Amino acid sequence: MNIITKENLKANPDIENAYQTILKINEQDIDISLDPDDVEIEKTIELANKIIGNFEFYEGNARRKIVEEYLENYNDNWRDEEEGEPELDEKAFSKNLTLTSISFLSDSSIDFFYSENGMYGNHSLIAQSFDGENFDDTTMYG
Repeated sequence: MNIITKENLKANPDIENAYQTILKINEQDIDISLDPDDVEIEKTIELANKIIGNFEFYEGNARRKIVEEYLENYNDNWRDEEEGEPELDEKAFSKNLTLTSISFLSDSSIDFFYSENGMYGNHSLIAQSFDGENFDDTTMYG
């Protein structure tokens, strides 16, 4: 099991007082960023370890939120019918999502970043939790 400690974190050269590491989860390297913002780093580490400790549950919820928010939009507006791109169902859309990184801000904010296999022009699709538990929001970046 992956556990994050202060000892296995490195300073993030791009963000003052922020940290980073890489965890291997399900045979994939995932970039982990921690920015304690307005709390002690131990609180941000605690949040990260809660999520990593029950990874399948939280990642499944984040992935479902991305599918819920972006599947219909992809089928209706982004897929190239002239190039023969088929409409995708939930399973096919989800297979195009690859978790690349997780960011933890303070003791309650979490972002799961997914690459989307070119469905949206290689933007990142991000599932967001602002309460440290539920993924209620999404955004596209890039």
